[in-house]
Amino acid sequence: MIVMKFGGTSVGNAGAIRRVCTIIQSRLPQNPVVVTSAVGGVTNKLVKLAKMAGEGQKKQALQFMQEIHSLHQAIAGELGIIDDQEFIEVLHQIEITLHQSLERIFNHGALTDELYDGVISIGELYTANMLPVVLQKMEMPSTFADARKMLRTDDHFSSARPLISESKLLVKNELVPIVKRGIIPVTQGFVGGTAKGQTTTLGRGGSDYSATLIGAMLEVEIVEIWSDVDGVLTADPSLVPEAHRIRYMSYSEAAELAYFGAKVLHPATLAPAVENDMTVKVFNSMNPDFDGTAISQHQPDGRKIDGRVKSIAYKEGLTVITVSSSRMLMAYGFMSQLFSIFDKYETSVDLVTTSEVTVSLTIDNTKNISQIMEELSTFAVAKVENKKAIVCLVGEGLKRTKGVPGQIFGLLQDTHIYLISQGASEINLSFVIDEADLPKVIVRLHDYFFSGELDASIFC
Repeated sequence: MIVMKFGGTSVGNAGAIRRVCTIIQSRLPQNPVVVTSAVGGVTNKLVKLAKMAGEGQKKQALQFMQEIHSLHQAIAGELGIIDDQEFIEVLHQIEITLHQSLERIFNHGALTDELYDGVISIGELYTANMLPVVLQKMEMPSTFADARKMLRTDDHFSSARPLISESKLLVKNELVPIVKRGIIPVTQGFVGGTAKGQTTTLGRGGSDYSATLIGAMLEVEIVEIWSDVDGVLTADPSLVPEAHRIRYMSYSEAAELAYFGAKVLHPATLAPAVENDMTVKVFNSMNPDFDGTAISQHQPDGRKIDGRVKSIAYKEGLTVITVSSSRMLMAYGFMSQLFSIFDKYETSVDLVTTSEVTVSLTIDNTKNISQIMEELSTFAVAKVENKKAIVCLVGEGLKRTKGVPGQIFGLLQDTHIYLISQGASEINLSFVIDEADLPKVIVRLHDYFFSGELDASIFC
């Protein structure tokens, strides 16, 4: 078996969906299991719809709901499946489900995380029911397999955590018999369900995570992630159009890139792959004959490439908090007290640097910033700086490679650098700058590390 996940742009319109079905057809000998995202842009529309309902805009919400439904009807019409009576009934039931989800919000009078998940999960429900009909029309037996009944999660709505052992049994019992009958199962990415039957979501971008979770539970060797880029690149092509494709990456390199802002993979995606020694391959559905990027434990030729910057990632929208207190000096327990506040308000910290009496750190979620700052001020002086960004250079063995920090900071003498982190990881060097400086910094670093002749075994 092989698991194939298709992102929103890959199923963004009728032409894209036909192309996806042709790609699936090319994998028939490998017994594919398909995981799909919502049509590109639909999840954002559903987020807007849920918020409209939560604000009591009933008339506007119902009208917008109909626009979303009509979008899928139009795609189905272009695909020539609008006359399939069984599919039309399914489409109608999805519309009813969405309407009922909105009514629950109207009746409750506010938007809770549980009600929110009920709405934003509908996009995947549309595509996961549409794809099997198109596949069958192309003479490939296929069926919808509901992730809400297979991927068991806790009830931490909008960022649910999968319950692995329970899910593994459910996934195997549902999908393996389907595949053995020569049928292609299609399921929703990003979506799960509690033991009580409540719909949950894994957080935005969680479709990649769904794919590797299902792959691990089915014990497959390969999970394919299909998006709209040719693979993992040396930099964001919107800033560096000449960015190179990376042929092979280690798990740790790809995980660092994902966490620090590379948009090809969701940060949680690689954990199941690492634990089960799967290979994750990243492909472009718009260019299906291209080789893409393979992410695995070891490079295929067995070589270990140390001391080479493989890619430059960045993460925008960060806030730097600097905490100063003389109580830190030769004291114990201070850091525990400090981080317990971030734990209390469920706010994760990206980067940390310390001196004798000062701690600087970055966060990307400012939802509870007022409460955090209020509590910090009870025992320290705390300062906030907004509109910052992390730049992260990734490559095996960077920690042990002499001269790399000097090269980087020599290039950036005209740039204000707020925090620097090296040594916590073997494979990355990170620093914080003003968001406004990102374009020049990324371009300058890329020109330095990726100009001239490159190792053809790593870069394309």
